[in-house]
Amino acid sequence: MSERSLSRGARRRTWSRREFLIRGGVAGLGLTVFASCSRWLPVLPTRALPEPDEALLWVALTPLGRVRFRCPRAEMGQGIATGLAQVIAEELAVSRERIDVEFPPTDAIAPALMTVGSMSMQVFFAPVAHAAAALRETLRARAAARSGVAPAELVHREDGFDLPGGARVTFAELVTERDAVIEAAPGGESARPYALDGARRRSAIGANWAPLGAEAIVAGRETYSRDVVVPGMLYGAVARPPRPDARLLASDEAAARAVPGVTAVVVARDRRLAAVVAESPLVLPRALQALAARFDGGERISQQELDALLDVDAALARDDFEHEPASTGDVATGAREAVARLDARYDSPMTAHAALEPRAAVAEVTPSGVTVWAATQDPWLMQGLVARELGRARDEVEVRPHRIGGAFGGRALCQAALEAAWLSQSVGRPVRVQWSREDEFRHNGVGPQFSHRIRAGLGRDGRVASFDHAMISSPIIFTSAAIPGSLQPIVDLLPDDGTARGAIPPYALANHRLRYSDVRIPIVTGAWRGLGAAPNAFAVESAMDELAGLAHADPLAFRLAHVPADRPRLRAVLERVAELSRWGTARDPGVGRGVACAIYKDVTYVAVVAEVEVDPAARSFRVRRVFCAQDCGLVVSPELVRAQIEGNVVWGCGMALHEAVRAEDGAPAQTNFDAYPLLRQSETPEVEIALLEPAGVPPSGAGEAALVPTPAAIANAIHDATGQRLRRLPLRLAG
Repeated sequence: MSERSLSRGARRRTWSRREFLIRGGVAGLGLTVFASCSRWLPVLPTRALPEPDEALLWVALTPLGRVRFRCPRAEMGQGIATGLAQVIAEELAVSRERIDVEFPPTDAIAPALMTVGSMSMQVFFAPVAHAAAALRETLRARAAARSGVAPAELVHREDGFDLPGGARVTFAELVTERDAVIEAAPGGESARPYALDGARRRSAIGANWAPLGAEAIVAGRETYSRDVVVPGMLYGAVARPPRPDARLLASDEAAARAVPGVTAVVVARDRRLAAVVAESPLVLPRALQALAARFDGGERISQQELDALLDVDAALARDDFEHEPASTGDVATGAREAVARLDARYDSPMTAHAALEPRAAVAEVTPSGVTVWAATQDPWLMQGLVARELGRARDEVEVRPHRIGGAFGGRALCQAALEAAWLSQSVGRPVRVQWSREDEFRHNGVGPQFSHRIRAGLGRDGRVASFDHAMISSPIIFTSAAIPGSLQPIVDLLPDDGTARGAIPPYALANHRLRYSDVRIPIVTGAWRGLGAAPNAFAVESAMDELAGLAHADPLAFRLAHVPADRPRLRAVLERVAELSRWGTARDPGVGRGVACAIYKDVTYVAVVAEVEVDPAARSFRVRRVFCAQDCGLVVSPELVRAQIEGNVVWGCGMALHEAVRAEDGAPAQTNFDAYPLLRQSETPEVEIALLEPAGVPPSGAGEAALVPTPAAIANAIHDATGQRLRRLPLRLAG
């Protein structure tokens, strides 16, 4: 089947401009933004939660008696398509082999919340269950009418219904020649889903399905965006400015056109870009070299200058912080009454997404419309951005999403698609733009660096009497890549919740204050797995460990003593990880254990114990084992959740051991894995996992939670083994 035939489903709906504005979250910044064609107005990420009637269009029965699931989420290795298919299987009592999962184009379903923040199962579990249950009851009504019996007399079982007397009607038999697909009848969404019935014995939910599409990936049959080929397609490469705001000074267009195979040279000085287009991708490196694009300008900030800009101690000296999201009690009084005090600084560096798949996109711009093939965490954001880029109406642009080979927040941006659309419009033919690994590191934005100062004290009762936390970082949600410069002064008045994520401790603290500033820097910052949660937890959980030491208390018992009564699930994961890790038992010389915990986005509870082995002579350490207890509510796909936890732990070990981006001449200095090493297989610890499922608790996020406390647990384990308190990531032992 060609890419052109993979396009539009049998049922299409045109969404009005007003619907797109509302569902696209135009007011999501707390600003009043009016619909306009002006290029300075931001196209915002899709923030709308699914409506029940929209979810009904996701699940349908096809003429062959198969279930079609138009998945409203991006698939990027987290297995959400598999998990939601299991919910459908539960409601319809069908096998996985009878469910066909599609990732629909933007005109096939209503805009749905962008795939970020471990929110897919939490937000889409119930709508998918209701949609599948509504389809089941629509089919029941059809079977009852066909058989001349009351719907209540039909027994739903295995791909159909049993009739009184022993006869059976299958789903396939309910499809007539007139039906393209059968969708839930209006009002059917009121059907009670099986998945929400806690007393019902579940079959598909809780089962271990292999990830959908895994076989195609292993066999090389999966079509990623870089694999898309359309008739007449050309290949483009863009000479990008080395720094944000650098301007294009000159380029040798004649020399580039003279390279055999080059079909066009496109220069847009207003966009500070120059590009070459060729019949073969093999021509592009030589053509770019001949183009010899020269840039100048932009802020050439160094790492030393960046450190000075994001220095929490300098901000404290000025008493200059933009936001104060937490202030409980009186930290000054608590500090004066403290019998032991902590004053410590914690730092973490910029980080790269380092996804396995560099981004690519194909765009075809014609007078009648625009089609984009790309991997994205938000197809509707991409649709709006491409429409704005080309000066087209939004409904003229169709985005066809593909599986993502790693995202971690980095595929919310749509650079390759915008470049491909620009070039296709310029040359009048479809164009594919493929980024290199170096492009990914240099031009995809970074997770920002963080600088924390925590001043805390203990009361005579051994409890925390004061916890005064100041921090400096940069915008994550309100990234410069998404907010036009003209709006940045307004947006900067608002607290960036992504930057502050996880900074409020999950403990009962009598006197607590959190102040922070999110300082915009010349290097583009943005979403990185968990946003600010892991860097912030590194500071908070390291400080809690240090306070436990001042209290001469066991670190785990100290945390349990500060768990508030209304957070029994946090207590449960701490107690379970203690059992799992055999906390308190003897260990080998040179081996330490550290604990840390978090409540990710106030819904997922996780506790981690890391076990490290230290070689003082070599000034090195090895993470031997990591134990994790996680409560993310109802677990739909246990092995997939375990895989997510394992991936988070490995990522957290990478943060602790290696990952750091440095600024050089206004840009990331690292441009490939030789300078930005990821955790190697030989460094990967054994991981033991316990999943807690409190009765009646719906699913929440599993994609990022276990990452959050892991670096802090490792740092705490090193202290346990050596007495060294390491307060800067990545962790380095002193000589």
